Amino acid sequence: MRGGTVVTPRGARALDIAIAAGRFTVLSPRGRLGAAGHDEIDATGLHVLPGIIDPHVHFREPGFEYEEDWLSGTRAAVMGGVTTVLEMPNTDPPTATAERARAKLALAAGRAFCDHGLFALLDPGHPDELRPMVRQGLVVGAKVFLGPTTGDIPTLDDAGLLAGLATAAGLGLRTCVHAEDGPTIETGERLLKAAGRRDLAAHLEARPSGAETLGIERTAAAAAATGAPVHVCHVSSTDGLAAVERARAGGVDMTAELAAHHAFLSMSDMPADGWAIGKVNPPLRDASHPPQLLGALARGIIDMVASDHAPHLPAASRGPDIWSVAAGFAGVELCARIYLTAVTDGRLSLHRFAQATAEAPARAFGLWPLKGHIAVGADADLTIVDLSARAPISSSRLHGKATATPFEGREAVAPPIATVIRGRVVMRDGELLTGPGWGRPVARSPIRRRVARPVRGWARSD
Repeated sequence: MRGGTVVTPRGARALDIAIAAGRFTVLSPRGRLGAAGHDEIDATGLHVLPGIIDPHVHFREPGFEYEEDWLSGTRAAVMGGVTTVLEMPNTDPPTATAERARAKLALAAGRAFCDHGLFALLDPGHPDELRPMVRQGLVVGAKVFLGPTTGDIPTLDDAGLLAGLATAAGLGLRTCVHAEDGPTIETGERLLKAAGRRDLAAHLEARPSGAETLGIERTAAAAAATGAPVHVCHVSSTDGLAAVERARAGGVDMTAELAAHHAFLSMSDMPADGWAIGKVNPPLRDASHPPQLLGALARGIIDMVASDHAPHLPAASRGPDIWSVAAGFAGVELCARIYLTAVTDGRLSLHRFAQATAEAPARAFGLWPLKGHIAVGADADLTIVDLSARAPISSSRLHGKATATPFEGREAVAPPIATVIRGRVVMRDGELLTGPGWGRPVARSPIRRRVARPVRGWARSD
């Protein structure tokens, strides 16, 4: 690959790249590489990024494959420049046992366009299943829900959270947390329904920033007690962000992610007609939060970017009663475009974008050093973009099954030029060049955990 501006951990450089057997073999100053042994890519005038890792997607299969499946979800991913996805466990049945994890990976085999990993559900009904899932190499992390979410997913009380984090820590696993306090939400919903509220704002009022803060504080307390590395999904408020910073100041190994809808949208952006497409968990907040969250990402306080791709068919996403409307929308194909628009607008550096979409998730979930950077010996995953091109976002041009998006009509950086996965050009100029099945499960290394005070009554696995 010649002529591109290559974004490495050391900054943007004019480099040519040689790839062989799916790995980077040479990074050379521009113009010094000899003739290619096989294929060449001309990246003149383009920016070459480390392959984007989306650490938070819901592909709905098994159980809800009418909304998304591995074929359609990973197709949308590579069209959006994503080379690796990490998939959440709230399918039907949830990914809570080794048998279910194997079955889900079997569904992806032969159908996934991009590389992929699974999160295991920490389920009080299957307390001993995490160990075999990890030891058999089936999962890259664990997930817990502290409040209600899509699917019939059990929430953990404090005892279950302590036990689950202790087990995950002993297995070298980082645990993702949907950090919204369940009792706060349940009380709010009950009172608002009784008052006859059915509007989108009622959803926000039932899930205040205080619910997020309580969830993060519960997570921090359990992580401090067990020494567990934890990850806060989709930070949505400045109050939640402050709770993350307090946890870190107290010595907790806590990473955090920011979804595009929380970084760039607020309740005031939702139109009166079709408003329900703005329902998401945690909710969109008032206009004071997004710029501060984006600033925290730009400064490295928030570690990484995630789409929280959570598609639903139109019939489930719209309606007059907010309580019956599904939460979530498509995002995996749009996330890079939306954040790269902030790069071109000067609100986010390109180097920080590359860190947040590649290096940070790779390090957090044990995929480093094979994934997450452009370096000799790493998997040759690349996302190639033209930062000078713009195009409006249109759901009709997306490639998943359920394509509704609250970003409809917004001008953004144009879709990526090419997606390269382990040396193969999977997508170029909006066309798939490789059939389904090129994607494979990622390999994971254990996460290092800091030594913590022993917790009386909670066993730690080694």
